[in-house]
Order: sequence, then structure tokens, then C-alpha cells
Amino acid sequence: MNCPSCGYENIDGIDRCENCLASFRQLDIPSADAAEGLARSVMEDNLSRLDQDEIIAVMPNTPALDVTRLMKNSNCGCALVVDGGRLVGIFTEHDVLKKVAGAGDLGAATVKELMSPNPETLHERDSVAEALNKMSLGRYRHIPFRKADGAYAVASIKSVLKYIAQEDW
Repeated sequence: MNCPSCGYENIDGIDRCENCLASFRQLDIPSADAAEGLARSVMEDNLSRLDQDEIIAVMPNTPALDVTRLMKNSNCGCALVVDGGRLVGIFTEHDVLKKVAGAGDLGAATVKELMSPNPETLHERDSVAEALNKMSLGRYRHIPFRKADGAYAVASIKSVLKYIAQEDW
């Protein structure tokens, strides 16, 4: 490994340059300072940079069938379940496929019975990289975030991919 400070060729795996004694410990930790282009933008840009799709917000006692129709008509992959201004759940396409399909009388089910309660959330000031990380670890396609004005928005994998594709890296 060549030392970034003095250029001396060192043996791989050591913690310090044998010539100038510069530490190598921080070299393998990713940072926005070392990143360029896309990597820097994803790590530094916050969620406000993502395209904001229409948000569907419903009450917990809304019939699941009505919410499913709203999602279909709006071409939206999820609905936020809000009670008294507080996010209490998220109802997604996954919930429709896994919980609604095969359920008895869908007309009688409320969204509260089928939603994913207490979803993980982010804040508008969080980075796109944080959203991608949470989506990847939790296997989510949608993650709600709180905007500066107190309203909710959703970061979707679609909006993240659109963000990545639109920039000239």
C-alpha cells in the first residue's frame, strides 16, 4: 500500500507508514469528503432533493378496500395512516398482496387491521444514503419522512432511482 502522505510503498495490512509514520486507520472509513460525484451527492443531499409524489394519508378506521382503490387510482405504492397528526402506520402494496389477498371479507376490514404499525421514519434533513440504508436493511420500498413544516412525505425506491438517474455525475 502506498502512503497517501509520502508515497512510500508499505506492506499491506499495517496501521502506519513505515517511512513517515502517518496513520492508515481512517483510510477505510467512507466519508463524504473522500467521495466524488454520485457517492458524494447521495451521502450529502437530503431527502428534500427527491421528487415528491402525491401522498395518500388516511385515518386508521378507513376501509382497506377504499384505500386500495385510492392507491390504484393515484398510482401510489403506499398510504400513510395518520391519527391526530401522528403517523401510526403505513399501508403498502406488500400489505395488499400478503394480508388482503385471501382475507375473507375485504369490505369489512379497516386499514388499521392490515397496515404495518409504527413504521420507521426519517427526517427531511437525513441523507439519501440514510434512506437507502434503511430501505435495504428493512427490505422496504417506501419510507416515510417528516418535512420541515411538519407534514409527512415518502421516500420511495422509485424516487431515489429517479434522483440518481437525473443527475449528471
